[in-house]
Amino acid sequence: MAYKSGMNLVRAAGLAGALVASALAANAAEVDKALHDALPANYQTNGVSVAVFNDWPPDEFVENGELKGWSVDMAKAMSERLGVPFKFEATSFDVIIPGLASKRFDAGFSSFGVTPERLEVLDFIPQRKEGTGYAFLKGKDLKLAGEDDLCGHSVALLTGAWDFQYLAKVSEEKCAGKKPIELQQFTTQNAAELAVSSGRVEIVAAGSAKLAYLAKQTGKFDMAPFVSNAVYNGIGVRKGDPLGPALEGALEAMMKDGSYKEIMAKWGVDGAGMLEKAVLVTKDNPNP
Repeated sequence: MAYKSGMNLVRAAGLAGALVASALAANAAEVDKALHDALPANYQTNGVSVAVFNDWPPDEFVENGELKGWSVDMAKAMSERLGVPFKFEATSFDVIIPGLASKRFDAGFSSFGVTPERLEVLDFIPQRKEGTGYAFLKGKDLKLAGEDDLCGHSVALLTGAWDFQYLAKVSEEKCAGKKPIELQQFTTQNAAELAVSSGRVEIVAAGSAKLAYLAKQTGKFDMAPFVSNAVYNGIGVRKGDPLGPALEGALEAMMKDGSYKEIMAKWGVDGAGMLEKAVLVTKDNPNP
């Protein structure tokens, strides 16, 4: 999950892989007319410009030049429901919120962790609930039963990640009288994971489902038995944009017909954290 900080406005477009693709709407029989008609005219005419995080498997990632992930599949299914094309651009995380604010993008499918800070600038449509997980190299004798056990260890995180803010607070509150948690930030998630696999850093912290996928795919990592700070994560749109309720409605329809669960099961993330009802999270209604 991306507990990536929405207030990190560092412009890293030069690091982003600029990949543009389109998801065309399905035939009219599959379009939800009420949801389509509720969209503002500009979306009906021009479609929806979607920023997609390019480095967060299994949620969103680029492989051999192709956008993949359960969140990408979900975006395509929402495009079909709404009857408008979604135009995808794969990019680094730190350009997505500025891009939404400037109207370069209309929606961010980037596994945003929903935080009070981000609710100042965005509304969210949660896709699941997830917490921070911790992975380390197999064979390392790390006894991590809880957050207290992170004290004195080095932890790799994505630059701007919400996990960084959270673990900085954990270190301050739980490591008093002990060695603090040594937090090291990396500009890509792959770099953070490589720092651990190469032995330069002991632990990588990120979304629990994301790290479970890493451990399963590589066979090189073990997971700590606990998860920290579970929050909603999902799609971000500009505050007050009518696109938000439309995406909420599309997700609710997918939950009712089973396609939401089918997509999650395809990617092996249909366990803990699944939602039963679509909601719109806003600053005025942070706990719907």
